[in-house]
Amino acid sequence: MTVARTKSGRNGGAAGRMAAPSGNRAIDLAGAALVRMRDAGLARAFDTWAYGQTLRGPMPDHMVLYPPELRPGRASAADALFQGRWFLPGGQVRAPGGSSPFAADPPSETWAEELHGFSWLRHFTAAHAANNGDTAQRYAQKLVADWIETEGNWHDIAWRPQVIGRRLTSWVANGALIIDGTELVYRSMLLRNMARQARHLARVASIAPAGEPRITAAMGLAFSGLCLSEGHKRLKKGLILLCRELDRQILADGGHVSRNPSAQLSILLDLISLRDALTARRIEVPKPVRDAIDRMTPMLRFFRHGDGRLALFNGSTEGPEGAIDAALDRDDAKGRPFGFAPHSGYQRLAAGPASLVVDTGRPPPGPFSHEAHAGCLAFEMSTGRSRMIVNCGATKVLGPDWEAASRATAAHSTLVLADTSSARMLKGRLSRLLLGARVMEGPVEVDSRRNENEAGVWLETAHDGYAGLFGLIHRRRFFLSATGEDLRGEDALETAPQPRRPKPWQRRYWVKPPEDPEFTIRFHIHPDARISLAHDRMNVLVLLPNGDGWQFRARSGGGECEIAIEESVYLGSGDTTRRAEQIVVAGRVFRGEARVNWAWRRLSTRNAGHPKREDAEVPELPDLDLGLPEER
Repeated sequence: MTVARTKSGRNGGAAGRMAAPSGNRAIDLAGAALVRMRDAGLARAFDTWAYGQTLRGPMPDHMVLYPPELRPGRASAADALFQGRWFLPGGQVRAPGGSSPFAADPPSETWAEELHGFSWLRHFTAAHAANNGDTAQRYAQKLVADWIETEGNWHDIAWRPQVIGRRLTSWVANGALIIDGTELVYRSMLLRNMARQARHLARVASIAPAGEPRITAAMGLAFSGLCLSEGHKRLKKGLILLCRELDRQILADGGHVSRNPSAQLSILLDLISLRDALTARRIEVPKPVRDAIDRMTPMLRFFRHGDGRLALFNGSTEGPEGAIDAALDRDDAKGRPFGFAPHSGYQRLAAGPASLVVDTGRPPPGPFSHEAHAGCLAFEMSTGRSRMIVNCGATKVLGPDWEAASRATAAHSTLVLADTSSARMLKGRLSRLLLGARVMEGPVEVDSRRNENEAGVWLETAHDGYAGLFGLIHRRRFFLSATGEDLRGEDALETAPQPRRPKPWQRRYWVKPPEDPEFTIRFHIHPDARISLAHDRMNVLVLLPNGDGWQFRARSGGGECEIAIEESVYLGSGDTTRRAEQIVVAGRVFRGEARVNWAWRRLSTRNAGHPKREDAEVPELPDLDLGLPEER
């Protein structure tokens, strides 16, 4: 039997650094204003002829090494780019007739950073390998030459530390594509420009934005020193900065401080590539790099669903196809995922064909929360290789309105009180300009208690994200049977022992709550599943692509509960929308409390039927035991 209790709150407990406060708004605004003034002054200095002369120095005569590119490329994506369809995170631009995308007006800063980061070069490498021709290679070299001609000197976005870091990493990883077989003039121009970028990066990498961008900048500096023939000093400096940031950002359980599984995957891919490149050059891999890889790899396995893709929490997408396997294939241990990550604030329940990932953590600290979601106590569930219960996901392509909606609690499989999110993001124009869309108010105390024995796994959780606005605590309990075919849950709202008073800077969010607020419990269903509501509106049948049928039922306050099927949207890929549906259980708080029991039961394929629409005839279903069994 295993019993574990974790707590994320003011005192930190097992959550360690993840429990750091989001920050004081006035102090953060003052600090951000000073950083803006510093960056504006530096930009003026960098955009001068005199500063450009300081970037002159020894010219590398060749690339010493092409490190492995672990992010898989797709020839189809290269074909779209070749035709002028530049569909990148942050928007889409058409550059027809072979015109340069660098001359186009960017739809957003995110899109511009992605374009100038050259991560898309891997698609041309894949196309070159697949077609065994030189069309993709010639076009990729033309794009690199266009960039050097138009942005080779200072540019506000293209020369940001994290953008230079990603670009240098992409150029060396795809070095065979952009340099092999080229003329001496082009090759000299490329290597000279890479050295200029690297010298500038060595000066500014440490002031890159906090979080993954700073790791990306440090990684690019290390790769430039490792792969360019004159860069041994930069390699040392890059590794020192990288090790320092890994110590700050990678938690003891291997999660990233942002609590974003996509950031986890991206950083791990770069670390593995750097480790392999250092090994290939017979240079000792720093211990912090080895330790980070050893901790992050099991955590990546923790976040992987049965379909091989990432869970959708805190800004994550499913991840590029093949990227997770590329990282895990280099894991010698190849162990099973562990059950709980107390420092990152997640729990994983797995038995038989079923696996659940539950968010049981506070929002990340303010500087790392720009992509964090208000999804506390939300969960996702897969059975076999099929996803069933999901969160909506995240997108950077469809604009700020979509991005804000995807971060709301209603876009997650959890309870929503009075159509209000359990965490609030900055709204003021000046605040968002200086600090970005970070989380500034959310759950302070998040508890989770876990018990495992031969009968199954119990998980009891709670958060106080609604205590300040409504004076209520949300409690959620799970039981997953040892067979993985029976999942039972309970959602409860209770009066907070000591309701929090909003701080002065939080009062803009505070409104007088209704006496008996309504709530909804949402279960977003993956679009590949087919869902049908019984005529009695008390049972739902879900049929998965693998043939599994699952029955859902809910009960509120001791009586049956009416269930509705509503439209939803799935953003798991990060760049497209898919129509989906969600199960919604509605209720109302009465005298400061409410309670709903619900259950999912796996049915045999023979009993599951084949639902196609809401009013389809649903076969007679067995009654479900909605109570959670007693822990032993």
